[in-house]
Amino acid sequence: MTERFVSHYNQVSCAPFFFYFFLCLFGYFQVDCSSSSFHYSSPKTTHFCPPDQSLALLQFKNETFSNPGYYATCNEEVFYPKTNSWTEGTDCCSWDGVTCDNVTGNVIGLDSSCSRLEGSIDDNSSLFHLSHLQSLNLAFNDFGGSQISPEIGRLKELTYLNLSRSFFGGLLPYEISHLSKLTHLELSLNEWTIEQKTFDFLVSNLTNLSLLNLGTTNMSLIKSFSLLNLPSTMTYLDLSTAGIQGHFPDETFRLPNLQVLYLFGNDQLTGYLPNSNWSSPLRKLHISFTNFAGKIPDSIGNLPFLEIVHIEGCSFTGSIPSSIGNLTRATEIVFASNYLTGHLPHHVSGLSYLTTLDLSGNSLQGRVPSWLFTLPSLVSIDLSNNMLNGPINPFQSPNSLQEVRLQKNEIHGTIPNSIFQLVNLTYLDLTSNNLSGTVKFDMFSKLESLQYLYLSNNSLLSFTSSGNMDIKYSLPSLQELNLSNCNVNQFPRFLRNSGKLTSLDLSNGRIHGRISKHDSEGWKNLIDLHLSNNFLTHVELHPWQEIKILDLQNNKIQGSILVPPPSTQVFLVSNNKLSGQIPPSICSLSSLQYLSLSHNNLSGTIPSCLGNFSTELIILDLKNNSLEGHIHDTFANASSLRSLDLNSNKLEGPLPRSLANCNMLEVVNVGNNMISDTFPCWLGCLPKLKILVLRSNRFYGPLCKSNITLPFQALRIIDLSRNEFTGFLPRAIFVSMEAMKNVDQLLIDL
Repeated sequence: MTERFVSHYNQVSCAPFFFYFFLCLFGYFQVDCSSSSFHYSSPKTTHFCPPDQSLALLQFKNETFSNPGYYATCNEEVFYPKTNSWTEGTDCCSWDGVTCDNVTGNVIGLDSSCSRLEGSIDDNSSLFHLSHLQSLNLAFNDFGGSQISPEIGRLKELTYLNLSRSFFGGLLPYEISHLSKLTHLELSLNEWTIEQKTFDFLVSNLTNLSLLNLGTTNMSLIKSFSLLNLPSTMTYLDLSTAGIQGHFPDETFRLPNLQVLYLFGNDQLTGYLPNSNWSSPLRKLHISFTNFAGKIPDSIGNLPFLEIVHIEGCSFTGSIPSSIGNLTRATEIVFASNYLTGHLPHHVSGLSYLTTLDLSGNSLQGRVPSWLFTLPSLVSIDLSNNMLNGPINPFQSPNSLQEVRLQKNEIHGTIPNSIFQLVNLTYLDLTSNNLSGTVKFDMFSKLESLQYLYLSNNSLLSFTSSGNMDIKYSLPSLQELNLSNCNVNQFPRFLRNSGKLTSLDLSNGRIHGRISKHDSEGWKNLIDLHLSNNFLTHVELHPWQEIKILDLQNNKIQGSILVPPPSTQVFLVSNNKLSGQIPPSICSLSSLQYLSLSHNNLSGTIPSCLGNFSTELIILDLKNNSLEGHIHDTFANASSLRSLDLNSNKLEGPLPRSLANCNMLEVVNVGNNMISDTFPCWLGCLPKLKILVLRSNRFYGPLCKSNITLPFQALRIIDLSRNEFTGFLPRAIFVSMEAMKNVDQLLIDL
């Protein structure tokens, strides 16, 4: 019998490989419905489907409904309500998603994936009247956590069943194991719980099964040894993030036809990679974030078809076997975040197709071998967070390399010129090494594609211009630059033409003088700017309009405060030489979360608006200035304020009672002022107050008895010294200070 379904099924049978390739590539579960298993176009037919089957489909349409507001990660081409084309009086074989047998006209395929369907499929669903169905795809809809009916077991002819990401829940019906003809079963990304009996019958009865996808289902009730019963026909097995516990049986790696194995995200699953007799067709192995341990065996190099191997976040030890050079088809090798030691292989050949190599977060030692940079297809290399040392030797650079991450190692010597020849480089991170030498800014001139450059915390490294002012160059794609703690003594000229720059960190440098309009020409789109710990004296203007973080601490900036744009969330200018008053216009910063103006020469009064201009304000630090007058009683309800530090000013008057509105307050420091008031018992109502400093003021009278039940419960530090208090310390107040009894936490706070 010739069936349209045959050609369609042959088309979709490989879809899961592409489907889960994108799962891994985009963060495991950022799924795209564009795979061919979800795309359907019914060919024209001269055969009409039987009336009872047409009626069953129309009833199914009425049992569900299409929600135009429902969103799923499907391509627009296939993301539409296919049931809209189902109308009474027309041949159902021509309806979207319906496939009929060429000879009998029976409905043998139904693809309603990505159709925005909602509702439920209960025992009386007309779907179960379609007894000739061989293919059923309801993936990427929303059935609201409902259980699928055990009646699914009536569809005995099914060979293809896909219910992924359709928000089914409850227990997976045991009757699904009655579908003995299934070769393709996808149940992932739902809220099902699978019982042991159901799983045992499923793997024993579905003897023709080649694809099984149970990713993110709840398999915590399943004994891991049950996997020994998987059929030898299995080519694709996905049990990722399913809560499997116990020891993963080695025999599963030896299934003779296995091509894809995904176990990632099962953190209670233990196991070892086999030393021999792997499934030779294996193409993709993903066991990241499991508790697999032991050594990476040499036998991994005996997998001639292996393309992708991810073993990130496991407990592997030992060295990286040189046999990985035998993986001639490998495109991705990720061994990150394990306990690997030893040196990288001195010489590896054969990785001609490798695009991604990630060995970060281990304890690898020795030099960075030059062969890593010469692999012809390599796009991304990550060796960060290891103990690699020695210099980076010059190398013949391939044009393919785009991302180099070598941060947090012990690499020393100069940055080789070869790095500056990587013309397609978009990301370079050499942060926190022991690099030395002088880097001329014009050496970056060939890196026109560079978007992210991080060289911070290389204290022996220094940067300078070429000295030839006629040389013009730019980094037009640059978005983030971090040269903190690198002895930078001037603003790089290429920044003037870096219109895409959003983050700039030149802190802990040796930059003198002013931030001129000329220097900041290309900074208009900055979001983060860190220039702390330099020798800056003036800021001519704020050219950045969307700035969120502005850190100018520990410089020598003079004059009055230049208020940044309203977008600012963090404004730090402490430890400078600012003078004059705090301008009321600072209260235009309605998104401000952190404000530090401490250790300057500011005078005048605190603007009254500072207590209520922003419900977002978390830190207000004005200490060590010459501010005077009263603290305005304007602290608002719903305040987010956690720390108020007004120490070492000339403030007078009482402590504002509206501070009691700030339920998030953890620190109140008004020491070394001239505040005249009684002890603030009313602060005892603040549930998170940890530090209260009133020292060296004019507080007077007895420490009152609080009317609050168990006041100051979170308090750990209190300083009342050098005031005019009288009488005894009320035992009732201090007995309730439970947090003071936690000595370990108290030491942490100190």
